[in-house]
Amino acid sequence: MNRLTLHIITSLFVVTSFMNCAQSNSHSRRPVTAIQVQPKKKNFKLGEEIQLNLQTKLKEGTLEKIEILIDGKLVQTSKNLTNSFIYKTRNFGVGKHIVKVSALKSDGVSGDNYDEILVTSDTKPIKYSYQIVAEYPHNTSHFTQGLEFKNNQLYEGTGQEGTSSIYQLDIKTSKVLKEYKLENKYFGEGITILNNKIYQLTYKNKIGFVYDLNTFKLLNTWNYKSNEGWGLTNDGHSLIMSDGTENIYYIHPETYKEEKRIQICNEYNIVPNVNELEYIKGEIWANIWQTDTIIIIDPESGKVKGEINLSGLSGTIMQSQREPIDVLNGIAWNPFTDKIYVTGKFWPKIFEIKLIKSSN
Repeated sequence: MNRLTLHIITSLFVVTSFMNCAQSNSHSRRPVTAIQVQPKKKNFKLGEEIQLNLQTKLKEGTLEKIEILIDGKLVQTSKNLTNSFIYKTRNFGVGKHIVKVSALKSDGVSGDNYDEILVTSDTKPIKYSYQIVAEYPHNTSHFTQGLEFKNNQLYEGTGQEGTSSIYQLDIKTSKVLKEYKLENKYFGEGITILNNKIYQLTYKNKIGFVYDLNTFKLLNTWNYKSNEGWGLTNDGHSLIMSDGTENIYYIHPETYKEEKRIQICNEYNIVPNVNELEYIKGEIWANIWQTDTIIIIDPESGKVKGEINLSGLSGTIMQSQREPIDVLNGIAWNPFTDKIYVTGKFWPKIFEIKLIKSSN
């Protein structure tokens, strides 16, 4: 080995050692904050207090500040290495919440740490069973995704590629009075009617359609951020959308911007698979996918206020129906008559039901 080669190898070793040392020092200079949640649990009832105990370790330098953020919102700033903070869960509502602690040193180097807590409902939902009041025919080729009354007329949105449509129907006969068929590439989902327009979601295309209520003419399209579109309703002001998770989104009907979102929780946990929606007398009713349950949701807090057990409906149909049926899906409330209707995908019937409050 000649002197030049030895010099190059030595130089490379020095540079590499310097870089590794620099990276190590840079990493070690970050402040590290330990988060301890008291009481020591991950699930809290709405209204409980949470204490966050923080301890920041510094290997060098001085601390500039500590910031505590809950769901990305700054809630506390401190300059102490060790501190405790008390928070009321009622201030940030039910659902999953991310706690982020960011420690910043005077030289600009920062370090972040995270924790997650779950806040569940502080009330038990009222349990309901049902009584069948009347039965009406339903087209068994309709993969029902949305059901809604407007001006005493029934409208339905259906799904699956190649068969997705919106309909105006005669509920007594199931006769199609008006139809608009989507292109075969679209899988239709929930519908709702607001300001003389029909809004419709699609399953995985991330696109919504807007139609004229009277002519079914396509007026506009819009895009949403959710990976999937499931259920759709409205409160007279905003579109209210589900995407198969525990989240419900409020969307402006003209700008299509998200206005707010809520998470659905009962007294035990979040409630996922929220599907077809209907807004009834200031409450959100929702099918829970692949179950015989409809839940009643407080639209402000996301708390489950009621649970309707509709078991038995599909079983009655299956005994007399040769063709296969799919899950319960479809809730419609007629404000003209104050009657509630439910159906399912490929079901031969639409049922008018009356709720019966359970004794227990």
